[in-house]
Amino acid sequence: MEHKSISRNNQNPWVQILLISALLTSSALFPKESFSELEKIKRPNQYPSPTVKQPGEREHFDNQPWQENTLAGDLNGLRSSLAHWGVQIEVQYVSILMGNTRGGFDAGFVGGGPLGVTLTVDTEHLFGWEGGTLFADWEYFNWYSDRFSPDNSFDPSGSFVGVNTNFIDAQKATLNQLAQLYYQQSFFDDQFTLAFGKMDANVPFLAVEAAAAFQNSIAMYTPTLNAFIPTYPNESTGIVAAIGNEERISAKIGWFDGTSAAYDAATGITGPSTGSRGPESFFENQGNWWVVAQVDFAWRLKDHLQGSMGIGAWVQTGLVATQGTDTEGVSDVPGWYLQWQQTLWSPSQEISEDGGGLVYFGQLGWSDPEKNPVHWSLMTGFSATGIIPGRIADAVGLMFAHTQFTQNTEIYESILIDGTTGPGGGHETSLEAFYIFQWKSWAYFQPGVMWIHSPGGGSPAALKDDLLLYLLLGVDF
Repeated sequence: MEHKSISRNNQNPWVQILLISALLTSSALFPKESFSELEKIKRPNQYPSPTVKQPGEREHFDNQPWQENTLAGDLNGLRSSLAHWGVQIEVQYVSILMGNTRGGFDAGFVGGGPLGVTLTVDTEHLFGWEGGTLFADWEYFNWYSDRFSPDNSFDPSGSFVGVNTNFIDAQKATLNQLAQLYYQQSFFDDQFTLAFGKMDANVPFLAVEAAAAFQNSIAMYTPTLNAFIPTYPNESTGIVAAIGNEERISAKIGWFDGTSAAYDAATGITGPSTGSRGPESFFENQGNWWVVAQVDFAWRLKDHLQGSMGIGAWVQTGLVATQGTDTEGVSDVPGWYLQWQQTLWSPSQEISEDGGGLVYFGQLGWSDPEKNPVHWSLMTGFSATGIIPGRIADAVGLMFAHTQFTQNTEIYESILIDGTTGPGGGHETSLEAFYIFQWKSWAYFQPGVMWIHSPGGGSPAALKDDLLLYLLLGVDF
């Protein structure tokens, strides 16, 4: 059966591509001053995520990198003046272009552009209150591509895991929301922190730094959490407390509004999603929470090869929907995870201290197969930066991932190419490789390739293997 893309979106991706190209070639409009030690192109790559945002670094209030690391520069001293008073404003746009060459529901182009504007306020610089940080994050996203059959989705791959963690819900046409707004206070020389407000839970929990540049969603968090974790594009109001020294041992616990996964069996409706909402459903919650705890251990081999391991557990309380034949829903879904990363080699101690070198990483996740479509998952691989002579800011990565679905068809059924339900069980396995070319301190290109075996699972497999090519073009303004 042949499937054609459904033209519901008239946006032309070449408009965005030409806009980015013009910006990348217009640096002469924004003259640069002398370079500093904070210049990105002279440091190991920090593996940027287009959509997972966190407060600006404290050192930037005293050593502002605006002139080197942004296209617009210091804006005639405006950014430096704001930083003097404890205010940082950062703007990033990333153009994501993907092509599914075969397999899944359909072959075709899929792409979109996340735009993020963040505001960081340091209360010590602003009015002398030590340890306080106010953070706001506005996110906008628009698709470049058309919708596809059989489900009128913007994603033709059929992947359950998600081919790109930076895409919004494939059924929604656009995103425009205040994604994060929270206040964090640190005590006892940063040995204890407390944060409250609307947050992205994937910043303090489940984040594997060395995997952040991969596009497949499993690089960011185990797919046992696909329906539950309050992260982009469904951040939520929560409380996070952390204690300990990140260089040795630390622990943290989070209590988040889990209304995005709340299910009403009488109506068959899930939600409402928290991404575009404020704190109302946190203060008037109906028993739908996402609670998580994580303990982290850190060490060094040979004095400079950094390593870490995290162990965590979570539970989604209240009634949630299944993706199988059960229409009554299930309650209180549990899970746990283990994650790690270890620098294996670095050209020098200086590069290693700045996050460079060859790193081995991974994450293992588990959940109850009688309540969760995903029984367990594993992602693991290598990433490297700061190791290529003359290209210290470039990065390269290779990742393998496997997701095992529950055999219980009441909990999960795959989707066939015509949109009807297919067999349960099975798995989704993927390989991904990328290269980041840091063209300027404020711009990068990232080509990559992704192969997905048995997208969406099913035993036997419901869909043919995907082969996707992608290109990211990112600009810091």
